[in-house]
Amino acid sequence: MKTKMKTKLVLSLSALTMIFTACETAEPLPLDCMSIENGTAITDDCGDCHKFTAYNYVTHAVREVNDTTSEALGDNEMFASPNNPMNNLWNANCTDCDGILNGVAVVDSCGDCQGAYIYNMVTHDPNEIVMLGGDTTGASAILTNGQVIILPEDNGNPYWNSSCK
Repeated sequence: MKTKMKTKLVLSLSALTMIFTACETAEPLPLDCMSIENGTAITDDCGDCHKFTAYNYVTHAVREVNDTTSEALGDNEMFASPNNPMNNLWNANCTDCDGILNGVAVVDSCGDCQGAYIYNMVTHDPNEIVMLGGDTTGASAILTNGQVIILPEDNGNPYWNSSCK
C-alpha cells in the first residue's frame, strides 16, 4: 500500500511541475500593428496601421473600434475589416515607387521601378507620365493623334521586366 501512495505522489508532483512549467513558458499572444495582443489591426500597403471599423450601412458612417469581441454595435452597424472597400483611409497615404503621391509607377518582377508613359506611334518617342489626372512631367495630359498610354504592366511596355536575367 505504501508503494502505491509513493507512486501516486510522485506522479502528482510530476504533473504539477509540468503544469506550472507550461504556464511559465507560454508564448505571448502575437501583437497587431497597434501593439494589441491578438488584435485585429493590420497595416496597409503604405505602412499605415488601421483598426477594424463599425460601418453603418444606412448612414454610411464609419468609426474605428478597438476590439470586435466586446464592442457593442449600434443599429444598422456591422464590423468591417480595415481593408474593406468602404474604408477610404486604406492606402490613402501611399506614394508610388518613384515617391509620387497618387503616381502610377510600380515595381516590376526584376525590382525596377517602372512608370507609365505616352508613346507616340509616329515618332516613336516615349514620354513618362508622373501622375494621371493631375500634373504631368514630360508628357501632355491630352493625347494627340498617334499617341497611346502604355501602363507599366502593359504587354506592350518593352521596359517591363527588361533587366531580368
